[in-house]
Amino acid sequence: MSAALTPAVLQYVETGAYPESEHVVTADLQSDSLADILQALRKEQQGVKQEIRSLSKETAPDIDTWISRAKELQVDIQRSRDTAREIVAQAQAGKELKAKVQDSGNKVALLEKEVNFNETLTGTLEHIRYASGVLYKAQDEAVKGRIPKALERLEQAESSIDGLQVVGGSKAVAILTKRAAELRESLQESTLACWNKFVDVRYDAKSITIHSRRDDLPEVTIDNIAAAAPALEVFDRLVQKLSNDIHRAILKPLISRAPSSLAIDGETITCETVSGNGTKPDAFSDLKKVVKFFTEKLPKDVSIPLSRLLVPAMSSRLDAYVLEPSIPLDMSHMGSFQGTLNGVQEFVDFLDGQHWENATELREWVGHAPRSWLTKRREALLGDIRNLVFSGLNDKKTVERVETQMVSHGDVSVEPEGDDDWDTAWDEPEEAVVESSTKEASAPNNNDDDDDDGSAWDTEDLEDDKKADEDGGEDAWGWGDEDGSQKTSSPVLGKKQPAKADNGNKAPTKPTEQEMTLRETYTVTAIPDGILEAIQQVISDAEILAGPEFSSSPVKPAAAGLYSLPTLALAIYRATSSTAYTKLETGNMLIYNDASRLSDQLRAWQADKPQTSRLRLDNDVKALDQFAKRAYSAEMESQRIILRDLLDGAQGFANCTTEPFKGECEGAIEQTIHRLHEVHKQWQPVLAQSALRQSLGSLLSTAAAKIISDIEDLSDIGDADSKQLKALLDRVTDLKSIFAQEDPNTGEMSDMTFIYCPNWLKFQYLAEILESSLADIKYLWKEGELSLEFDAEEVVDLIEALFADSDLRRRAASEIKRGGARR
Repeated sequence: MSAALTPAVLQYVETGAYPESEHVVTADLQSDSLADILQALRKEQQGVKQEIRSLSKETAPDIDTWISRAKELQVDIQRSRDTAREIVAQAQAGKELKAKVQDSGNKVALLEKEVNFNETLTGTLEHIRYASGVLYKAQDEAVKGRIPKALERLEQAESSIDGLQVVGGSKAVAILTKRAAELRESLQESTLACWNKFVDVRYDAKSITIHSRRDDLPEVTIDNIAAAAPALEVFDRLVQKLSNDIHRAILKPLISRAPSSLAIDGETITCETVSGNGTKPDAFSDLKKVVKFFTEKLPKDVSIPLSRLLVPAMSSRLDAYVLEPSIPLDMSHMGSFQGTLNGVQEFVDFLDGQHWENATELREWVGHAPRSWLTKRREALLGDIRNLVFSGLNDKKTVERVETQMVSHGDVSVEPEGDDDWDTAWDEPEEAVVESSTKEASAPNNNDDDDDDGSAWDTEDLEDDKKADEDGGEDAWGWGDEDGSQKTSSPVLGKKQPAKADNGNKAPTKPTEQEMTLRETYTVTAIPDGILEAIQQVISDAEILAGPEFSSSPVKPAAAGLYSLPTLALAIYRATSSTAYTKLETGNMLIYNDASRLSDQLRAWQADKPQTSRLRLDNDVKALDQFAKRAYSAEMESQRIILRDLLDGAQGFANCTTEPFKGECEGAIEQTIHRLHEVHKQWQPVLAQSALRQSLGSLLSTAAAKIISDIEDLSDIGDADSKQLKALLDRVTDLKSIFAQEDPNTGEMSDMTFIYCPNWLKFQYLAEILESSLADIKYLWKEGELSLEFDAEEVVDLIEALFADSDLRRRAASEIKRGGARR
């Protein structure tokens, strides 16, 4: 087996090939086989060595040649290394030489810089010495007072110092700069001091002296100072100071309320106060002298800038002390005002000729003369009206309103004079309008609302008042006539006699008309007459100014503007009245009287004017009427709130027989009655009788409506409660004494409460119902006039509250409901 394995191993060692025979590959390798394989390998090794020796002998000559060449190469390499080392050594020696050369060059450059620095330093030192010398010369000139030369030297020195910017950070330059700045400040102070010497101002003497030359400054003139001032940056200060000096020493005393005289003596101008009153009439002449003096005495470079400051100050004082006071309030002084305007225009032309500037304000004042005059008239008028409103309240008087109207003969015989629906057309926002006086008397309004005095007052158009008057009759004065036409109105137009209304509806006879004069008196202050007089004066002046006499007047265009002043006067009256009248207890009612009277006066006055008149007061009269009605409405609403608050103390009249509720109910009624009497006492001296009754009637209607509503809201009214409520209502009924009116024919007193209090009959019927039986209530509903005041539901609710539930009560309620449905 070893014979087969040995060749396979040798083959593998030699070529790396595996044996192909499966038998050889899988054969087991025994220990005895290893010796054979090792011997075979050694044998093969020896054979290879022998073969190598044979080959070496054959190639020996070639190898010797290669070895000799290799030795030569080594010699060449060594020589190259030596050459390289020599080159490196030479290169290092070159660097050392180059460093030495660079070092030598640096030393040369440093020496050159040293040389240049020394040369520059020498020049700079020479420059500094020169600048310092110029500063010394400038200082010498300044000490001698030669400001122009000193300024010239200083500018040379500053220019020289500016050339030292290369060494600007050096201490020497800093010293020179500081010296130059100090010298400039010194020159500024010297210039101001010299100016004060040449312009000598004495406030106590009110004089200014301008010297052209001075003995103590022979080489200096005012022209030199003026020329040097701009460069020293003190020119503006000099001009400003001179302007202030002239204003204080000359202009203030010259243009003031105290008369003064102006004197010019050579180089001195003086203003002295003289005895006498009023402003000098020749103020513009004196101002021309002032302007001419300073134009001649001052350098032109000073006078023109001075004018820019002085002319506005001059214009301001002229406006305050000459121009504004010259605006006349009286047309008779318009001639002197025209002279003032001419004087202003001439003065402006003179300033232009002197090349003085900033006269625009004076020039515009002439052009705005109409506006200025109108403004002063407006301010004076508004001031007078404002003062009148606060002072005229202390002056009260009684005036009479008289109006003649055509009324039916029957009405005259039925109603006493002055009894009327004075305020029927007026309803406040929360109240219903009483439709007509006829419905009040013959068919009382079923509406429980308690007011008939102001709804139209909050509207913008009084046409609502006219429509209400057509529906419910004119007021006592015929004050609903907004268009100024003469309407035939009567306080009783369309009314029926109260007695006939109570006894049944009778067909009225056809009335015959006759003339009736209505007269009533009421209280006003001095304000209406005062305002009317002031407005009439304004319009009179407007008519005069628009006439031929002032056709060439510069203020003629203001005539049209005067017609707008009445509107402003009336507006300021309305604006201040709310404050002024509050000082009086009856302020709102006095506002109503005053505004109404003023409205009537203006309406009548405008009616007398010709159709060509530009006077238009319709809107103002309407505004006054609205203002009067708002004041009346505000007062009425205030009193209504008080009455409602007082009656709220009764807490709806529930448990009115049980303490403490009984005392609260009685107290609320007593306080309400007392309040109405107190209001009557306050208003009686102020309002006309018809207005007084109508106002109190409206307040009573408010109280009655509150009481009726509270009682109707009670769900259960016992017998004792009904008696107590009846007593309380009877207590309120005593207020009818306020509305008692004497019949001019019989002299008897008539109860007119139901005329002025729309729900008075309903209030009385309620008192009767509280103590009536079911039969009485049914009779009043069917045969009487209870159905005219109450709705069926109201009566049924009262029956259910007053009477216990029974078949009789149910039948009565059913009959009343059916009767109400038939209505």
